[in-house]
Amino acid sequence: MILAKRLTLMSLLLWVPAASAQTPASRPPVNQADVQAVQSFIDSSAASCQTKPAQTCVDAAWRFAAGTPQKALTLQDAQTVRQRLGSWYAARQAELLPRERSSIGFGLLMADSLGIPHVHAAFDANRDGRVTQQELLADVKLDKRPLGDVMKDPAAVDRQSLARRLGLPPALLEGLFQP
Repeated sequence: MILAKRLTLMSLLLWVPAASAQTPASRPPVNQADVQAVQSFIDSSAASCQTKPAQTCVDAAWRFAAGTPQKALTLQDAQTVRQRLGSWYAARQAELLPRERSSIGFGLLMADSLGIPHVHAAFDANRDGRVTQQELLADVKLDKRPLGDVMKDPAAVDRQSLARRLGLPPALLEGLFQP
């Protein structure tokens, strides 16, 4: 179950790798509706994300994240996902294994440091204000393996290109791709 949670969250973190750089006093209160929405997504897609081809997991996360999945992910969609993930992480981090807590927290911290507008713009190749799955996955080669296996495979994820896209040192991204 823990591995399934991690794989499912990885599908969301793929486009909104975003957590709380704020002090506890400055954090907004946890939104229980957001916690429930993310947990419901995890519960409903964890098994398929762990066993089915990566595209299945990406499609499930896309339906969860994008307000209009057929049109693409807007900046508002990305900001909403970041908010939801932040609430879920704040409410559930004590239940995670230390490695999971660190990985997810690091991804959230990195997105917060970069800023969701920057992360969104980095993937919006045609600058139309929307990120399509193709734009999002430009540095990823999906295949028949589950998403977690694809993301761990350096041959399937062009980490150098992804780092350049985000304006980060490549070594900094390695923490997100560890098994």
